[in-house]
Amino acid sequence: MDNNNNLPKRFNTPHSSSRGRSSNESNEPETGPVVLQLTGDNRTTMSTVTATAMKSSCPPILPKNFSSHQPETIRLYPLSNYTFGTKETQPEEDPSVLARLKRLEEHYEKYGMRRTCEGVLVCHEHNHPHVLMLQIANAFFKLPGDYLNYEDEEIDGFKKRLNERLAPVGSQFSGEGVNEAWEIGDTLAQWWRPNFETFMYPFLPGHVTRPKECKKLYFIQLPKKKVLSVPKNMKLLAVPLFELYDNTARYGPQLSAIPHLLSRYNFEFVDENDNVVAVTPGTPLTEDQIPKSKVLAGNGAEGQDTGMTGYGEGENEGQNEQS
Repeated sequence: MDNNNNLPKRFNTPHSSSRGRSSNESNEPETGPVVLQLTGDNRTTMSTVTATAMKSSCPPILPKNFSSHQPETIRLYPLSNYTFGTKETQPEEDPSVLARLKRLEEHYEKYGMRRTCEGVLVCHEHNHPHVLMLQIANAFFKLPGDYLNYEDEEIDGFKKRLNERLAPVGSQFSGEGVNEAWEIGDTLAQWWRPNFETFMYPFLPGHVTRPKECKKLYFIQLPKKKVLSVPKNMKLLAVPLFELYDNTARYGPQLSAIPHLLSRYNFEFVDENDNVVAVTPGTPLTEDQIPKSKVLAGNGAEGQDTGMTGYGEGENEGQNEQS
């Protein structure tokens, strides 16, 4: 009998916080993201554990380098490295979808195609990538960013929008990561709005010569430390890739496509002390990152890496003892 038939279609993950589960919380697993943090499941791990984090005395068989013609490996920092706060409410500009489309029409008549920029901010929890996104009014999800003002240059205008949404206000926080500049990475996708309608497509239909809006998604490389402040009328969620994947019913086609967009990258996952604890299989490793057998007891113990040299050989010159 195939045991895979007993697995759920989507991984069920219990909600938790970094302080642990509260006493009145149900033991039943729930699905979906948790505000600021989501506990992972061993089944979601997409990485090879490095020597510094290896707990098994039986190392994996490592594949040869399998990262040809790929972008540079991206370092992801743990969610616990980041500080989160709140700031004044930022009400939505439009009370309804129809009002938003009407404002888009007015913008187009005055300035032409609207330019919108949104950022894919990635960190990790339990060695699995999580995307930071906003939830507004407990209803819909969106990435940080917004449409650009007509006079703004693309990147400068995008950074201004990110600061409006996520930067701390005044002297609310102090220390490392408060005024850390945004590092705008690759363009991951372009979505086009052909008409004054809600539909957007990852391509421009051939018959459309005057699109009304272009939305670009950028990869945002998060630094080691950063402080993020969210408007009080919004929630900041850390959503794992396995939750987004193929989940258009909850997140829509744009957000559910993010796992596809990020699949081109290899990641290395570091802990709070900057130790690389896991990497995407096939990523080139340095000598000290390669898992090796560990001597747990006897000569050369204390858990250091020793490799397989001389394994099974001793006074009997490699011959097994006979009972």
